[in-house]
Amino acid sequence: MFSVFAWYFLSLRGRVSRQEFRLGCLGLLILNALLVRIVYRITVPPVTFYYGRYEVDHLLRWPVLVALVIVIWPLIAVFVKRLHDLNVSGWWMLAALAIPPLSKAININTWNIFLLIVVRLSFIPGAAGSNRFGHDPLAHTRH
Repeated sequence: MFSVFAWYFLSLRGRVSRQEFRLGCLGLLILNALLVRIVYRITVPPVTFYYGRYEVDHLLRWPVLVALVIVIWPLIAVFVKRLHDLNVSGWWMLAALAIPPLSKAININTWNIFLLIVVRLSFIPGAAGSNRFGHDPLAHTRH
């Protein structure tokens, strides 16, 4: 069982179906939210006196950064496997680096663009049959 989770969240090889992609993204989103909450409780002491706005804002960035660093590799692995299912190279994940400047240029929130990409990848059917990245994850259900 550990090897399946290790492959799913750590390996860049293979393919995942739309359902596995959705569940992986949802699971990592929940894990990220829990990590932010836990790290926030650890780093920001529960005090009753007034903190200056800058100090609190500075402390609030650390939980998000720590959670993102922990979750980023598994998220990349799931996205690459989904691209492989579409018979597209995982190197196209590097295109995600162009999203923040693009969002500024067209004045759309970065997270809206990421959400649109996740939704599109969730509904595009993968390539039927085996391809250069592995066997069809739905081969046993297709006839």
